[in-house]
Amino acid sequence: MKFKSFFLIISFVVVNFYCFAENDKDTIVKTDTLKAWKIKSITSLSFGQTSYKYWSQGGENSLTSIANQKIIVKHRTKKSVWDNNFEAVYGIMKQGERKLIKTDDKFEFTSNYSYKASEKWFYNAMINLKSQFTEGFKYPNDSTVVSDFFSPAQLITSFGFEHKQRHYYFIFSVLTGKTTFVTNTLLSDAGAYGVDKGKKIKAGVGSFIKFVYKKEVVQNVELNSRLELFSDYFNKPEYVDVYWEVMIKMKINKFMYAAINTNLIYDYDTKFIVKDNAGNIISNDAKVQFKEAFALAFTIDI
Repeated sequence: MKFKSFFLIISFVVVNFYCFAENDKDTIVKTDTLKAWKIKSITSLSFGQTSYKYWSQGGENSLTSIANQKIIVKHRTKKSVWDNNFEAVYGIMKQGERKLIKTDDKFEFTSNYSYKASEKWFYNAMINLKSQFTEGFKYPNDSTVVSDFFSPAQLITSFGFEHKQRHYYFIFSVLTGKTTFVTNTLLSDAGAYGVDKGKKIKAGVGSFIKFVYKKEVVQNVELNSRLELFSDYFNKPEYVDVYWEVMIKMKINKFMYAAINTNLIYDYDTKFIVKDNAGNIISNDAKVQFKEAFALAFTIDI
């Protein structure tokens, strides 16, 4: 039922954006429908493996794998651009005789509709949804769940302006809704991810900025950076939530690439308990979250 609910939400988003675009068809110069639509699918798989036998320096056998699926659907006319992107990432690791654990888990859907106001400026409406597929644990403790499907999930809906240049664009919105979902009862009862204890939803309204940069900095080396900032008007507006993702992608050939990916998150609603050596809680505050990953991947482009 959880996955069915998710795909119902996505279908609802797609239908609504399609209807919005259709309402403007009288003001848009007609183009060939087949040429206006572009669909692309990118699948990548990365593997890592280490094996030991009678190794004097010690070590432990390990196997890691990460799968990444991107689906991109674009519709362009002379007056509007409608971009839809879905990305799913899942990684696992098996080390020695220990249980199989996940190392990465994410899905994200973004629907971005822009209508031309001038040469570089567009009116913009955007929906972004982020969550994960399965339960998460703070290893080595594998008995206490710290995340789950739609726990948390963050939904951003914004209306504003978009500025486009060759290698970057940015979106600025003074009317943005940010909704956090925590559907796992144990987590919502604990007040995780900023929801009130016993509640499963927290909603806020504020301003939002999104900056995206993409450029081939040297031959076969591409830099991708995405920065998102959100401030809630009615809940400590001086506190700004930050999501920053940077990827350096190095093309090896048509089917292989190496990539370094970093994520930095600072969310005032996500607290981390820090204890001293005696087990006493010394802080329960938001922290800078950081993740780095390197992958050698095989890709299939359709």
